[in-house]
Amino acid sequence: MKTRAQELQQFIESADSAINREDFNGLMDFYSDDATLVVMPGKTVSGKDHIRKAFVAIAEHFNHSLEVTQGEMVVIEAGDTALVVANTQLAANKKTESPFSMDRNANYVFKKLDDGWRCVIDNSYGAELLTKTNVPTLHMVCGKIASGKSTLTLQLAQQPKTLLISEDEWLSRLYPGEIKTLDDYVRCTTKLRDIMGTHIEQLLRAGNSVVLDFPANTPNTRRWMRDIIDNAGVAHSLHYLNVSDEECKTRLRRRNEEGSHRFTTSDAEFDAITQYFVAPSPDEGFNIVEK
Repeated sequence: MKTRAQELQQFIESADSAINREDFNGLMDFYSDDATLVVMPGKTVSGKDHIRKAFVAIAEHFNHSLEVTQGEMVVIEAGDTALVVANTQLAANKKTESPFSMDRNANYVFKKLDDGWRCVIDNSYGAELLTKTNVPTLHMVCGKIASGKSTLTLQLAQQPKTLLISEDEWLSRLYPGEIKTLDDYVRCTTKLRDIMGTHIEQLLRAGNSVVLDFPANTPNTRRWMRDIIDNAGVAHSLHYLNVSDEECKTRLRRRNEEGSHRFTTSDAEFDAITQYFVAPSPDEGFNIVEK
């Protein structure tokens, strides 16, 4: 008769086999419905749908050549809960930049449910989470005009190895005097984003964090940002400035009077633009930091 430790070892080996075959639908059978996966230091996802998407992105990042195996394991049990400390070995011979190989001392938490063992916390980094600093992160901001996005991005950009990219600055320099209507803005910012996405990905892959002072105010814009996150394989935070229309307009009038911003915006223009504003939803899968 198998011991629990043997059951768990076989269970983990079967999950590794599913990862290596890229059978991500089958892989979800190994997780509880509310499981959490540490994608990388600073980035976690919860729930089977988000975990599956994370594994798809990881496979693409390693050019579909990732192989996961397990070395020595220690199992610590408490009732129907088990902590597994394992030497997890990863390799990929077709990674974009170069062949990849790494050993990690992983921590996995399992629960014995009615239908068998299920992983509830998947942390392949183990205690390495405590030593990882300056993890490349994409910071995004969501908020109406004059909600304080630029002020916040300046603060976030004070962190080491962090770069600030401002949509307003780039638009004002690339298209001086051209942006007079909402249609002008859409036309110019669409061109900017076409080239900027790849540039941001390269900065993140080089180990930098990026503060993106582009308004993450609609699902379409946030999908563009999500592509950057997934393609670069980095951590992220979506900072949501939940400020009322009245407060934003008060700040906007003051800003216009002081001439402290590259663009002036009337109350009517504020209303026209704000009608397209959509607050971020948890269903979009972002790490939302509401302020």
